[in-house]
Amino acid sequence: MLAIPGTIVRGFRGASTALKLQMPQFVEVHPELEICSLRTINVVLECQLEILSPTFLIGPIQWQPQTLREMFAFKSIEFEFGNPIAKTNAWIYLPYNSPHRLNPFYAEILAPDLKLNDSTACKIHIRAGKVIA
Repeated sequence: MLAIPGTIVRGFRGASTALKLQMPQFVEVHPELEICSLRTINVVLECQLEILSPTFLIGPIQWQPQTLREMFAFKSIEFEFGNPIAKTNAWIYLPYNSPHRLNPFYAEILAPDLKLNDSTACKIHIRAGKVIA
């Protein structure tokens, strides 16, 4: 497993609105996502991360009437956070139409409802097929 340090940052709050509409369709295909909070944890990574082989894809789905059909990729990870340090199973959430998808230093994390406190340090533990330094 590869560990990538990062910093939790405040998002624009758009994911929480979108996830309320998307999650029922996600859970229909992958019931394990039902444990996820209807928000993302936004992380700026210390190095670039490009997901070439997601754990699974969902879509294309039309999650609201005025949007185009969209694909979503999910990569299983272990998310480490807090003080004292805690870990949980989580997913990197990759909406194909998101502007964040173009930033290899940014990850949106779907996880159970977590008590993040004031700590912003975190790590993503991910199985990597290939590492390029």
